[in-house]
Amino acid sequence: MWVTLQTLHIHLDESGDLNFSPNGTRYFIFGCAWTYEPAPLANELNALRFTMVKEGHGERLSGFHAREDATPKRERVISVLRKHKNWMYAAIVVEKCKVNSVLWEPETFYPKFCGMLLRFVFRGRVKPGTTKLLIYTDTLPFTGNRAKAAETTIKAACHADLPDGMPFHVLHHRRESNAWIQVADYCCWAVCRKWEQGNHEAYNQLNSRLAAPELDAMSRGDGTTYY
Repeated sequence: MWVTLQTLHIHLDESGDLNFSPNGTRYFIFGCAWTYEPAPLANELNALRFTMVKEGHGERLSGFHAREDATPKRERVISVLRKHKNWMYAAIVVEKCKVNSVLWEPETFYPKFCGMLLRFVFRGRVKPGTTKLLIYTDTLPFTGNRAKAAETTIKAACHADLPDGMPFHVLHHRRESNAWIQVADYCCWAVCRKWEQGNHEAYNQLNSRLAAPELDAMSRGDGTTYY
């Protein structure tokens, strides 16, 4: 049986673009949400979606997406996320202008920074008795070199930081098909709003599920800016 208390489900998402210029986003954010019990929260989000469809909001309700959802819809989703206590999330924030150009390509950017986030989860959040990891990403943002870089990074982190022999699987699901990728999206969006706009509202609402303050990946650098 795939869904057991011994299986850790990790859901990855990201916010920002890989345009390293003043025209791009200031930050790139990797986020992940994890749980040993995916069904309760996923079922309630699906129930909320059907409720809202019956209320007449079904035109664009194949799934929840924080950036696109109207404020009343987001508030209802966040209310469900806050209600459940059997999950956590973490994030790493990269101020792109401080990233040396040798790291700009996805093949080097992902291992450097997404790898840090996965290492945080693998080294401190995997409970004794865990028998398997399932790691999920959205299919849509991951294409071309970006897809290959993400896949390689996840597998390399698993091999490096998981106990020898622990099985893992990397799964690529459409966001609409996996409520937990939608959870990770909301968490990423909340962190992005805090850093890009100084808006802490959603971040504060989800603070109880934050495993640790998000890592500012460039805070330990020498402060050099590259554009």
